[in-house]
This record gives sequence, structure tokens and C-alpha cells, in this order.
Amino acid sequence: MNIAEACAWIGSLRRFGIKPGLERVRHALSNLGNPERNLRFYHVAGTNGKGSVCQMLATLLTASGRRTGLYTSPGLGGFNGRMSIDGEPISEGALAEYATRVRSATESQMQDPLTEFEILTIISLLYFRDAGVEAVVWETGLGGRYDATNVVQPVVTAITNVTYDHVEILGPTIVDIASDKAGIIKPGIPVVTAAVDDAYRVIERVAKSQRAPLIRIGCDAVFATTGTQGSGQLGTYRGLFRDAAGVKLGLFGEHQAQNAGVALAMYELGEGRIAENKWHKALDSLASVRWPLRFEVFRDGHRPIVIDGAHNPDAALQLSKSLTKFGRSLAPCGWNMVVGVFADKDVRQMLPHVLPLAAQVIVCKPDHPRGAEPHVIAEEMRKLRPELRLTVEPEIDAAVRKALQTDSLPIAIWGNLHMAEAARKTITTLGLDYWM
Repeated sequence: MNIAEACAWIGSLRRFGIKPGLERVRHALSNLGNPERNLRFYHVAGTNGKGSVCQMLATLLTASGRRTGLYTSPGLGGFNGRMSIDGEPISEGALAEYATRVRSATESQMQDPLTEFEILTIISLLYFRDAGVEAVVWETGLGGRYDATNVVQPVVTAITNVTYDHVEILGPTIVDIASDKAGIIKPGIPVVTAAVDDAYRVIERVAKSQRAPLIRIGCDAVFATTGTQGSGQLGTYRGLFRDAAGVKLGLFGEHQAQNAGVALAMYELGEGRIAENKWHKALDSLASVRWPLRFEVFRDGHRPIVIDGAHNPDAALQLSKSLTKFGRSLAPCGWNMVVGVFADKDVRQMLPHVLPLAAQVIVCKPDHPRGAEPHVIAEEMRKLRPELRLTVEPEIDAAVRKALQTDSLPIAIWGNLHMAEAARKTITTLGLDYWM
């Protein structure tokens, strides 16, 4: 298959939806020589923050001289963006080659076909093995226990946090969701978490049953912010083996400080007692971390444009905190928001967090079957703020361009990663640079 045929084949598997379970993947990997064996995995689950933790951890490992594979979901830029080595996405030629190999090896499973995510997971394992990577930063897709990524044996695991999302699959309560995510915990393997309350208690119970050392962020390891710097922030880390002051993070927000704590604790556990020069080189690398669509800030003249893929109530809460902190001097009159959400998300719980910061809103529709009708979302907004100036512009590109043409208010674009990525494409097409 060439790259077009490979992408068409992988995309066609989306029709099989999400099928929790590990047997299909294990069978396919066995047919392909079990590429997951002898790879060194850092396995990350959680409701929010997984991608940011993975990006920071991969950066730390690469800066330490490790040849590092990164597998995330979803990835910016299509299937290629989901798997990379030392920051370089898989090439189109390599993706097509591995897709062809995997298709041939899995054709016998037509009675119980693999899903799109399962195929991508298998391709990434082959790619990382053949490339001889020394560390794999490995993000779950959904949940943990029955997620396709859970076929590996990690050296460290992490559960960033647990909040309400995907309840139709993971269960209706925090305990249900935490129990599923805790399924990645392995016997004797250290687990790092920033989860709290009932979720933490579930993780603690599972860790004890597996005799897995449990590291709690905010207690055993702490990253505390000490100030801001441009679109990043400064902080102090009190770690498991080492401490550090004046650490610069390229990512903004209280939640990113917490995510940095998770990434650094995982790094310490995986690398052991790190040499002084290696430690400082790794810490310095965090200043360069950018994670697209996670409070990513561009510049239009003197005003910022924030793009964030917040798509559930907790992510909306963290976005509101970050917008408030970042916009103290930049958004005294509020934000011009571009919002587009999925119909299956709890928008009534999301809007009260962010909508109070809006001066005006343009509502658009994600170009996706799950995209909510903008008129429906606009009506929910009117219930909360009848006086708010609202505009409906279904097309994402047109909505972003309209926001850029409207007075000088700073802009915040949010709702879900799919919509945010489309909006980002418009921003970059216009040649706008990062806010530094």
C-alpha cells in the first residue's frame, strides 16, 4: 500500500468503533513476533493531562540521551502525529510499510476485526522495536484495563487524575472510572498519581494489592509554581531523589505544574539516581516543551490567541483558571471566544466554568459526526448569560477569521481537540507566531 491507501485502510476501521479488550491485539502481536517485548515503557493513563505528561516525559528522556519513542492519542497532523522518535513523526513511507505488514498479519482476524486504535498501537510497537528506541512513552487511548496499550510490561506507570469523561464506557461514577484506569497498575511496578479523594483511594487499594510502590504528587513529590514567564511558568520541584529550583516550564497553568510533577517523578523512577549534569540538562529541556492545543498561545499583533482542547468539565475548569491568570493584564474586558463542542459531552457542566470570562462568543460546529449543532449550544449559553453577544458561524475557519476581524479583544478557542486542531490550521495558515 502507498500512504494514501494505508491511511484509507486505517481510517476505514473507525467503523468498528471502540472495542475494549486485549485478546485481539495480543493475537496480532504474536503473529508479528511480539515487538512489545524488550521495549522499556512508561505507561500513562488518566482523564486529563496524559498528553502533556507524555510530552514532558519524552522531552526529559530525549534530553538525557535516550532514543525515545512517543505514542499519543490523538496526534496532531493525522496518523503520523501519533508516533514519533525524538520528536520526529514517523515518515509517510514508514507508516505505509508498517500498515501493509500489519494488514497482512491481521487479515485472519476478520471475524473479530481490529479497530483503528488497535492497528495504530500495533504499528507503533513495530516501528519502535525496529528503530531500536531505548524508552517508549506510552499513552492510553481510553481507560486503562482493557485499553489496547495495556498489553505491555512497563517500568513505571502513571494515572494523572480521574474525573468524569467517557462514562458510557468506563462507568457512571468516579470509582468506576478510577477502577478501570487502575487496570494499568502491574505487580511491583511503581505508579505515580495526582488523583485525589475517592479516585486516589481506588488507586491506593489496587497498588497495595499489586504491591506496586505508590508515589502521590503533592505529597511524595511536588512541583510548585513560583511565577510566570511569557506563555510559560517558573517552579520548584521537590523530588524523590533530587530537588530543583527555578525550573522553567514551556506549558502554562496550575494543572501543567501538576503534570510536570508526574512527568518528573516518572523520570526519576525510570532513570534512578541521575547524574548532576544529566539532571540539569533534562530540567532545562522543559522550557522548550510545546504541546499543541493545550493552552497553546499565538500572537496577533499585541493580543494573544489561546487554543485549548478542553472537552470535559474538569478541563474547562482548568482552562478558566489559566485564562484568568494569563489574562490579568491582557484581557481586562474579557475574551472573544470561539467555541465548538461534541454533542455527547456535558456542555451544561462545562460552560459555567468558562463562559463568565467571555466578552462575546462565536459558536461553530466541529467537522465531525459528533459535532453539536451551534444553535443548540448558543441557546445553552443564552440561559447562562442572556446579555452576552453571541454569533453563530458554523464553519470553523470562518469563525476564527471573524474573531480575528472583531475589535482587539484577546481570543480563546476551545471545545474539543478536533475543533481546536482545525482552528489551529487557520491560525498557522495566516502565519501567526507563538506568544513568547
